[in-house]
This record gives sequence, structure tokens and C-alpha cells, in this order.
Amino acid sequence: MDAKQLLTTKEIAAYLKINEKKVYQLIQKGTIPCTRVVGKWLFPMAQVNRWLEEHTEQNKNILVAGSDDPLLISLLEEFNRVHFPQYLAFHASVGSQRGLISLAEGKAQIAGAHLFHPPTGEYNLPYVKKHLAGKNYLAINLAYRRQGLLIAQGNPQAINKIADLARNELRFVNRNPGSGTRYLFDYMLEKEKLSPHQINGYQVERTTHLETAMEILKGNADVGMGIEYTARLLKLDFIPLIEERFDLVTMKEGFAAHPLKDFFTFLEPEQLTLKTENFKGYDLRDCGSIVS
Repeated sequence: MDAKQLLTTKEIAAYLKINEKKVYQLIQKGTIPCTRVVGKWLFPMAQVNRWLEEHTEQNKNILVAGSDDPLLISLLEEFNRVHFPQYLAFHASVGSQRGLISLAEGKAQIAGAHLFHPPTGEYNLPYVKKHLAGKNYLAINLAYRRQGLLIAQGNPQAINKIADLARNELRFVNRNPGSGTRYLFDYMLEKEKLSPHQINGYQVERTTHLETAMEILKGNADVGMGIEYTARLLKLDFIPLIEERFDLVTMKEGFAAHPLKDFFTFLEPEQLTLKTENFKGYDLRDCGSIVS
């Protein structure tokens, strides 16, 4: 086929071995090279072939989108040490909800989530079913971790519980909307019958547990929500509030193939035994287990 040729929608569908409806979906998303001439979509063959090559190259890599988690980052770094240059793994800290959306839209291969669902008391699965409705997915446990209040060493402000955060003199640092920690904090405020307007610093947002903890360490805030691991790392005090489940969600069709297959081997308990000493506040009792 001539590389300079312009293909019609029907011809490009046959060339890619997909139906025309899928072609229009690719056009709508702006992913496939195309141009509109006199009301018809045309596809330049040379650019389509280049796009296919780039897409194939991208599929050799893993993008994990979703919640910030130090253990997950450590596993991705280890994966890169072992599998570079054949494969590379990247992490986008966009929050649990946006991670699931990215997975549903095909922009990520794995979503990391720790979303509490108050009506059921369940973690993650109600949100996974909502965002991935009609898709074949797997939810795999990474770990359980303790979430609570990060406060300065020695607890100089005598903070003991969520209700204390309504005190005017306290400066709170929040997490980004869509993150599992933000979901949890809003739920806890509601339980205490507190309004966000009563929390000094509710609108001050940070994207990761480490950024939140650093604000407290530097004296820019008195308290924030975060995981025990981060508190121990920076020698902050920690008030535990809940044990949460952190899951990794992926599509079934890619789970048994490289490079996802290679990544998920890192979740075997034998592989993670040595990490438990360095990751205080984590419990790996179900690590690698399929939860849905």
C-alpha cells in the first residue's frame, strides 16, 4: 500500500482490523492522525504507520496512575532497575479517582486506589465498578496501611482527634481533590458534623503524603492527614485513625502479558519480605491477592 495514500474511514478500519465505530472513537479522542476534507475523514498512511510504531513502543512501558504510595514507588523503582532498558515504569500521582478514570480511558495500565465507600464500608470496589462498568478488570491488593493525623514531634498543640482540627489556632494542610486521603478526611469531618469552613487551611492542598508531612516539618502547618510510614520517615508524631486497603487495578487482557506480568511478580510475598522492615505502618498480609 502506498505510504502517501489517504485512506477513508472504511479503509483505515480494515487496515487496523477494527470496526468503523472504533475509528470514530479514536478520532473523537484525537489520538489517530486524520484530516477532514469536504465533510469526509481521511487518514494519511505515512502518519498512521508512524502513530502505530509510537503506540507499540509506548505499550512496552507501564504507566501507573492514581494514589501516591511510597511502597508502590519503591516497587516501580525496583522494576526499572531490573527491566531497563527493555521496559520502563512511570507513576502519575493524580489521586485514586483520577487513576481509575485514566485506566478506564486507556491512558494508564494500572490504577492505584484507596477509596473508602461510606455506604458499604468497603474500599475501592464500589468505585472500580462505577468507573470500569462493562470492562474486564482485576483488583489486586498491594497492602494495608495505617492512615491518620501527622503532627509535629512532641505534639506541641495537644491534638488528639479529628474534632480538635476545628480549633481556630490550628493550621491544617489538606490533600488534593480526588485523592483517597481527601475522600477519607471529608467523610470523617461529616461524621464529626464539622464543615470544611471550620478547618483553618482546608483549601491548602498538597499532592503527596511527603509534601504534606514536609509542610508540618517546616512549621508551615500544624497537622495534616497522611500515612504512618511518612510520619516515621520524617520523625513526626502520628495519631492512627484507620487501616485502609490499597489496591492496584488493571485490565484482564494485559495482566498475563509482558510487561504487566513482570511487574506483578514483584507483589509475591517472598519478594516483599525484606521491605516490611523498612516500611513501617504497612501490613502485607494479602499482598498479591485478587480482591475482585
